[in-house]
Amino acid sequence: MGWPAVQATIDKLMEGGGEAGAGNAVRDAAKRLNCEAETLQAILEVESRGEPYDGKGRLIILVEKHIFRRLLPASLRARAEVLGLAVRGWSRGNYRGQGSAGDDRRWNLLKRMTELHETAGLKSASYGGPQIMGFNHQAVGFPSVQEFVLAMAEKEENQIAAFVAFLESVGLAEALRQRDFRTVARRYNGSGQVARYAGMMERAYARIKGRAPQVRSAARRDTLRVGSEGFRVRALQERLVELGYQLQVDGDFGPATDHQVRAFQADNGLKSDGLVGPLTEAALETAVPRVQRPDHGREDLTVADLRERGSQTIKHADRGGLLGWVSVLFGGVVTTAQNDGLVSAIPIVGEQLSAAARFVQPMAEWAGQNPGLALLGFGGAAVFITWQIKRRRLFDAKSWRHVA
Repeated sequence: MGWPAVQATIDKLMEGGGEAGAGNAVRDAAKRLNCEAETLQAILEVESRGEPYDGKGRLIILVEKHIFRRLLPASLRARAEVLGLAVRGWSRGNYRGQGSAGDDRRWNLLKRMTELHETAGLKSASYGGPQIMGFNHQAVGFPSVQEFVLAMAEKEENQIAAFVAFLESVGLAEALRQRDFRTVARRYNGSGQVARYAGMMERAYARIKGRAPQVRSAARRDTLRVGSEGFRVRALQERLVELGYQLQVDGDFGPATDHQVRAFQADNGLKSDGLVGPLTEAALETAVPRVQRPDHGREDLTVADLRERGSQTIKHADRGGLLGWVSVLFGGVVTTAQNDGLVSAIPIVGEQLSAAARFVQPMAEWAGQNPGLALLGFGGAAVFITWQIKRRRLFDAKSWRHVA
């Protein structure tokens, strides 16, 4: 009797037998990306010490319990947590008990995950020399995670091909050419340990090139501002989106990016000047997404709160609304007076409306004949529009589309 279908992939992976040896694949990849081969070798060294397989010919893997929980159907999450297979968030403690690269405990953990849910389990580990996460299978050209992991397990050349495809898919080609390891680390390893991984890549590159490392500090990097373009702006935008700020990722530092940078700076106690220098970059690397901040809830935010915090939009809307209510009140008085035949007793109204009628024909003619209704209509429209402005402004603040 054969293995159940659900175990076919994981058992094939655990058999090992991967074909090591990339030949000229890294050099060819560097030519394709127009970067130094040593840059790619440095990344591979940091990710897995340059080893695609362990001593048994199995893929080098690292299992991520927090990813597994996120990818599981909601009905299975509690069970996975009880079994010790899933956790709610990332921490270094998640790797306790997994051992080092090639340890059987990593494979046993992954097998238990796939027994609960094969696809979610396979997507929740990183594989091979490049340590590409399973959930990136489509980005590197595989329609299913099963096909991806089996290709990675077959031979190292497949791993390098997937590595190049991933770098291209996430827009890191220019960062590689510039050897901007901070941008590479932020996109490749996540935003939590940018300085650590960037430093490791820089040192590995220097060793491979046979020269002393020259780590570029944040203070020496060009400040990003309105008008900046390129891969660093794209990395900035991706990080802002990850943190919950609403903008389009296009590599162009325009007004929308400037607005959200200022919002981030205000939220984190920085000078809100829209300039992304060393302090803002450091804050971006350690910031917690808005939805995870217990002290930044906005569900109960009100228009009065925005007014108190100095929102100019709300203040302008207040003035417009007040004008609208005055117009409604005055229009009611004029309408009553006109119905009573008393409008002629208010000569200034007749004179102003007559002037307006001469200026904006023919609508003003009707307004001149019905001054009270005209004022009521104008006032009502002003009240409605300003109410909509406040409502939208409150929605933007609650959904973190704008600084509250």
